[in-house]
Formats: sequence, structure tokens, C-alpha cells
Amino acid sequence: MTFPLSSLLRVRGVQERVAAQDLSRARAEHVAAAAAHEDAVSSLSDIATSVGDPAALLAMAAARSAGQAALADLRALTRMRRDEVAAAEAVHVRARRDLRGLERLDDAHRLRADEERLRTEQNALDEIATSRAAAPETSGA
Repeated sequence: MTFPLSSLLRVRGVQERVAAQDLSRARAEHVAAAAAHEDAVSSLSDIATSVGDPAALLAMAAARSAGQAALADLRALTRMRRDEVAAAEAVHVRARRDLRGLERLDDAHRLRADEERLRTEQNALDEIATSRAAAPETSGA
């Protein structure tokens, strides 16, 4: 006897694997965004502070301003990626919970099927033993 929800169990397994892949991708993108943010911070700190002429001062101010805007964008991207990781984790947890529930049902079904098969086998053995005990013994004497 097959598990009546075996197709659903396979679908849930696929959904759990897809959720795990999405979570892995989201984590990798978060790590990349955080690394880009750290790189931008270090780049901004490397801008020279000594200025020789007014043109260099204007260039340095423009570079810092652009860098701060880029840094703000990277902060927002990092927060967005962190939120995506949290959402992907929630989806993965739900998918795993759904899969585990069906796996427990499948295990219980298999146990019941095994018990039924063993019960049927035992009944057949008992029937054979009873019929042999009830049959008159025929001896060649």
C-alpha cells in the first residue's frame, strides 16, 4: 500500500530544496553587499586630507560627497539584503515544517502498513498451524 500523499511529499521536498537555495542565494548577496559597504568605508577613509590648492579642495569635497551618497546607497542595499535573508529564512522554516509534517505522516503510514503486513502473515501462519493440528495424523502403520 502506497502513501496516499506521496506526490504531495515529493512536491514539499522540492519546495524545501528551492527555499534552501533561495536562502543560500540571499545570504551570499547579503555578504556581497556588506563587503561592498566595507570597501566603500575604507575607500572614503583613504581620501587624502591635506589640500594644496582650492581645486584639490573642491575635488576632495566632491569625492567625499559622492562617496557618502554611495555609502548611503550601500547601507540601504545591505539592509535590504538582510531583510531578504530574514524573509528567505522564514520561507525555508515553513517549507521544512511542512515537509517534516508530511514525513512524519509517511513514517506513521509505513509503520501501519508494516504492522498490517505482519499481522496478515501471522494470521496465515496461525491458520496453517491450526489446520495441521486439526488434521488427523495419517501414519503408514
